[in-house]
Amino acid sequence: MEPELTAVLVDDEEHCTDMLAWMLAEYCPNVQVIGAFNDPEKALHYLRNHVPDILFLDIEMPALNGFDLLTDLDAHRFALIFTTAYDQFAIKAIKHHALDYLLKPVDKDELRAAIAKAARKPGDLDLLSKVGALLVQLKNPTPTARIAIPTREGLEMVEVDHIIHARADDNYTELHLEGGRRIMVSRTLKDIEADLPADRFMPVHSGHLVVLPFVVRYVRGNGGYVVLPTGEQLLVSRAKKDELLVRLGVV
Repeated sequence: MEPELTAVLVDDEEHCTDMLAWMLAEYCPNVQVIGAFNDPEKALHYLRNHVPDILFLDIEMPALNGFDLLTDLDAHRFALIFTTAYDQFAIKAIKHHALDYLLKPVDKDELRAAIAKAARKPGDLDLLSKVGALLVQLKNPTPTARIAIPTREGLEMVEVDHIIHARADDNYTELHLEGGRRIMVSRTLKDIEADLPADRFMPVHSGHLVVLPFVVRYVRGNGGYVVLPTGEQLLVSRAKKDELLVRLGVV
């Protein structure tokens, strides 16, 4: 049996909250809508006193947008699902920071999938830092020399040029920087890769992402391996070997 969940809907357009409420009643009967707001300031006041299991939140709203509303809340003990008509860059950024979203007009199957995900992972305690990192990225839509890295302690601004390579560690990623410094990032390697310039970074193995300018040497073999300035040797998968040689300018 599906778990019973409560939801609050926030969107400045009344027809959007009406449609979403109808879709939830029709396709997700285990979700009870306990509040629907077209005024984000009224929604903020309500959310300071009531904590739903799920918050459906529009991003673009007058006076108080979705990000402003979130940062004005003292606690985030709900699952967050953005409802947005944002462009692909913003969608990519939202996905990168492990935040869920529904693209308008909302599809019933995507709605069901989002509800199922929220039921499995209620109350994201790291939500504020994720939103903070997302805001930084959205304010810098063009390639930048620095990226905002969510860590266990909060956010850290890292110079892209100082990253030597990245290593997967379950659902975390360990960034290796010049000077021997290492940072444990609370994101998967795939998520980290999406936020880095593709012309500079390349996955050479399912568990490793290398920075091409830092590759000192390539040693041939079944897949071979690359050597980094630290002397570290990273295996290259057979599937990535030809691409790596092309990108290194060898062939």
